[in-house]
Parts: sequence; C-alpha cells; structure tokens
Amino acid sequence: MRAQESDRTERQGLGWVTVRGETAGFAVREQTSSDYGIDAIAELVDDETATGQLVAIQIKSGSSYLGETKNGCYIYRPDAQHVDYWLGHTLPVIVCHCDPENEIVYWERVANDTLESTGKGYKLAVPRARQFGKEAREALKDLVTPRVASSDYTLVSTEDVSHGMAKRYSIKVILNRPMTKPELAAVIRDMTTKTAKRRYSRNAMVKGRWGEADAHVVWIFIYASAADEKKVNYTCRSLWIDPSLDGKYTPSPLGGEDVGDGIIVDWTQSPMAGLSVNGHDDFDKEHYLDLIDPIIALVIGSLADIGQSLKKWQSGASIEANFLSETKPARQQISDAYDAHVSSPEPPYECHDLDEPVGSMLAYAQNIVIYHNERGIELWVAQIRRQMTGSALEDANAWLKRIKYEREKVS
Repeated sequence: MRAQESDRTERQGLGWVTVRGETAGFAVREQTSSDYGIDAIAELVDDETATGQLVAIQIKSGSSYLGETKNGCYIYRPDAQHVDYWLGHTLPVIVCHCDPENEIVYWERVANDTLESTGKGYKLAVPRARQFGKEAREALKDLVTPRVASSDYTLVSTEDVSHGMAKRYSIKVILNRPMTKPELAAVIRDMTTKTAKRRYSRNAMVKGRWGEADAHVVWIFIYASAADEKKVNYTCRSLWIDPSLDGKYTPSPLGGEDVGDGIIVDWTQSPMAGLSVNGHDDFDKEHYLDLIDPIIALVIGSLADIGQSLKKWQSGASIEANFLSETKPARQQISDAYDAHVSSPEPPYECHDLDEPVGSMLAYAQNIVIYHNERGIELWVAQIRRQMTGSALEDANAWLKRIKYEREKVS
C-alpha cells in the first residue's frame, strides 16, 4: 500500500522539528498517543542533562501552510476547538510551520496575545524571522514549564502494589505551598521518573520476583495538605504505564491530560480538596454527626445483607449470579456512603478519633464494591473474589466495634 503524500510531508515536518530542536538544545519526542492537537513534546537539555522542563508542539508541514502571508508572517488559521485545547493545556504550546523544501521551521507560541479571533475561528501570525533552531534557544527557555524545588513538596508514602506480571508503585505527595498546574505537572513528572527507579519491595517474595527491575506502573496522588491526605481529598492523580508492558497486565487507563512521557494526569479533584482543618466554620460536631450517623447505619445494614448472601454462596446453596443480584443495592449504598465521606470537610478536632475508624470501615467495605465491579470481575476469578470479599467483610465488621466505642465518647 502506497503512503499518502500528506503522510510523507508530516513525517518530514516531524523530522525537521526534531533536528532543529536538537540544535536549540531540546530533545524532541513524538507523541505516539492520540493526544488531540499535540504532535511532539520538547524537553530542555542543560549540560547534557534533561531538565524535565517541557513545551508542547503542534506541527504543520508543507506548502499549503505557507500560502497566506502578511507583514512578514505566515498566517495560520486554527479552529476554535484546537485553540481552546491549547490555551487550556498544562504545557506551554507552540505551533511549528515546516518548509521541507528549504529545510526551515518557523514557530510561534500559542497565547491570548498572539491569537486573533476572526469570529469563526482564529488567526496566528508565525513570523518568518522566527526560526526553530539554535537561535531560538533563549526564547524557548522562557516558555518551558517551571522547575519546582524538592523542598516544595513531601513524599509521604510509597506503596508496592506489584503482582506477578507487573512491578507497580503507588505514592502520595503533599504540597508544601500552593502550586499552579504547570508546577504540579513538573512535580508529577519528576516523582514518576524517580519512583519508576525505586527498588522497594513489600516482601521477600516480590523482591525475588522483580529484583532490580524498574517499575512498569506508577500512580501518584497529590494532596494540598496533610488534612486532605487523611481524607483522601487528592488535588490530582496521575498514571504512567511502561509502553512495553503487555496490555493484558495494564491497569484501567486514566482519563486526563498527557503532561509528557506518557504520564496522564486527571485534574478532576475531590470537591473538598485543599480545605484546611476546620476550613468550614459551620462543620462542627453536630453537623459532622448528622452526616456520619446515617452513613454508619447504612453501611452496617449493607454489610449484613452482603454477609447473608455471601454465606449462601460460600456454602454452595447459591451461585455467584444470585450474589451479584442480591447485593447490588447494598453495594451501591456502600459506594454512595464512601463518596459522601470522602467529599466531606475535615471533621472537627473532637471527632477525629471517630472519623479514623469510620474511614477504615468504609475503605474495606468499598473494596467489596471494587471486587465485583466490571473491572474486578475482569481481573479476578470468582473463587478469588469470593475469598477477598469474605476477608474485606470481616475487616469492615471488625472496625464497627471501634466505631461504637468512639461514637459513645463524642455523645
């Protein structure tokens, strides 16, 4: 099958952007994922060391993009959808116009002050005097994402969640100061790279399986404060998956934005993320108990329903299909209760000792929901899910004794 002329032109454009980027001191990497409107990402290199500072590139190649000129500029007319995407992108974005015949690349940054609305779309003037290459290094350095000092954030936990087919880590990071999205992306890229090189193993068996191997999967959860971390109110979360990992063993993809190196960031945060302790002056003891007491009662009943149905399944008196049908309302109630607790404000100080076991009980109960959702059924065979459900049910019920004790203390 013959390649289309447009495909060859696009590949030429990427090639020249890569070559010219190297002369400017940037490592250019093609975006192999279907990232809408971004063709490559360039990383600033200083003294042969990658800095983690990035700029996103949209490449337009061929004579069709060089036909309209005005005042020494090539005029590019992007649609509103692309412009909205670029202006909202975490990384700074530039448009590169490539002239393969003359081996020249022209560029301009995408910003409110460089775009002109036409009513139906936009115009971007790309100066012919602005060429992508060695002479552009200083201007490009002013555009790249910022560096963030390691003292501006704290790694609070590293969890090894590996299995036999993939080495996986999940880490939590607390910010020591407010940050912009580009700064958060810089932290995530830095921590992902470092975490992938970790050699921590949760036990000897895992260490024996993976030894000195790099991680295949890294999750990162970013919290605005220690109080938010306690409440699982993450500001954002990210996922990186080694491209070489067999698709059969990759976790469910994360919806979000590619901030470089295949790291996907979900910026959708908990509604209460970023609240400090007692950030809601009116969320006092009585309001907290008005929220928590119904949650406790609801989950106790749901766990009882699940326990009854599980016993029938374990004894052989029932089958899995019946268990799923019988416990569907209970599992939905647990999920709703879990979400309500996670999205609630930080409890008042006098209720902290109660909130801790409530959170633990809900976490184990929510595990039951996870074991039997679509992804859980795909990951685990029925026998394993039945065993894990029994274990999670036992753990959740064990916390009820502590909850009863702490609840009496705050009455």
